[in-house]
Amino acid sequence: MERRNRGSALIVVLWALFILGALALAINSFVWPQLDLANRLKVRLKTHYLARAAIKRAMLEAAIDNTEEYDAPGDSWACNEKAFKEIPLGDDGTFSLEYKILPADGNGEEAGYGMTDEERKININTAPFEVLKGLFEIVAGASPNDAEDIAHCVMDRRDENDEPEKNGAEKDYYEYLEPPYRCKNGDFETLEELLLVKGVTKEIFDKVKDRATIYGSGPVNINTADEAVLRCLGLSEDAAAKVVHFRQGPDRMEGTKDDGVFTDPNNITAALAQKESMSGEETSKITHAISQGWLGICSENLRGTAVGRLSGKPLAGRVTFVFNRKDNIIAYWREE
Repeated sequence: MERRNRGSALIVVLWALFILGALALAINSFVWPQLDLANRLKVRLKTHYLARAAIKRAMLEAAIDNTEEYDAPGDSWACNEKAFKEIPLGDDGTFSLEYKILPADGNGEEAGYGMTDEERKININTAPFEVLKGLFEIVAGASPNDAEDIAHCVMDRRDENDEPEKNGAEKDYYEYLEPPYRCKNGDFETLEELLLVKGVTKEIFDKVKDRATIYGSGPVNINTADEAVLRCLGLSEDAAAKVVHFRQGPDRMEGTKDDGVFTDPNNITAALAQKESMSGEETSKITHAISQGWLGICSENLRGTAVGRLSGKPLAGRVTFVFNRKDNIIAYWREE
């Protein structure tokens, strides 16, 4: 009897241990993910504020720009590893400000530390028909007729009336699509709205998105625009290349001490003629672009990607932003 009681007690103890072990495993499987989540949220919060510190540093660099009359790739906000590459903050954190752009000749991709200006691109809210046509023909590779049609459709989407341009599209076209949607008749608020314009395919959008913008007052900065954008403004291929060569200087690199910089919009052709052999037609095209207000020398809207990192942590906080330094506001903000 005593032996039987001992056996029963042992079985009870074993079952109790089994139940307690199962309970411990269950608690562990519930608690550890919560702890891991809490840790990841803590890291994310820290990296987020490190990224915000990068943006504050960017705004400071933009404010102390010592070339207020013009903006160029050599400015401290544009390419500055000392100010923007893995700057320590706190005990174990760093922030950086990164950019990726198409180089001046349009080949490959250029990356660095700093910001790029939106004025190197074509503003689809203000660009006239000729420039829009150039964007879709030269950059997107559309045929001249298709480029004309798309340019007219872009103008129809942003104007305030319901009268279509030649081969354009207003509400009578969009309201009969499946699904239907309205023609906005107002400024583009995001670049992705181009995908809602008749004739703009995903392929065309992907080709123009890095050379189009919705920020700025309209003029393209001749000190920062690449060859393709300059050609959209009416410059020939040779003339656009000469502008870039002037900017690059003897070392054929932008952002260095020997750069050529256009410092006066009324003296662009004269400055260029001192360094490059210009034909009368090339000079005339540049003069026309200046007179139409298509070319300038300043940039007010600066884009960058702020990155915050903690030592030994794979996660990074990233914020892509556009800073309007004229109005001192963040015009665009996207967290990753």
